[in-house]
Amino acid sequence: MMDDEGFDLIADILACPPIQIDDRTTPDSIEAELRERLEALLASHNGLEPTLEGWRDLALALALQHEPAFQIETPADRMGRSGIGGRPAGWTGFTVRSAVKAELRRGAKSQREAAKVVAERFGLSLSRVQNIMSERPSPPDVLRRRKYELVVEKACAMAAKKVSRE
Repeated sequence: MMDDEGFDLIADILACPPIQIDDRTTPDSIEAELRERLEALLASHNGLEPTLEGWRDLALALALQHEPAFQIETPADRMGRSGIGGRPAGWTGFTVRSAVKAELRRGAKSQREAAKVVAERFGLSLSRVQNIMSERPSPPDVLRRRKYELVVEKACAMAAKKVSRE
């Protein structure tokens, strides 16, 4: 497993500005920089190796993230009877609810007492924290979508293997 310094290095490399080229630029003059960026890109996708399968997995991951033809629409994205829809659910409710439950496990005498501690810690009003605790729990949209994304990722990998001329 990669340590924090490894993640920081990858993030720094992938945050580099565009490579500046001009009429004097040759493939040899930018090859080392591109190699470093490609290695960081592979590493940033769950540590893919520069093998045929690793490159295919990277291509699929990038296609699923950026190509319109590979975008998906899940029930979490849709409005009406066919989906969950509604206002996007972020991490705030999930995080606050988890923090209140942690305070109760630590020995807070009541949910109100735990809510006071959490409200102060998160810079929220006590009523906001109490409202979050009274709402029906809802996972963040990122988590709602993930199970569908996993299905598409697997299907895409299966399709790529059938299309491949290996």
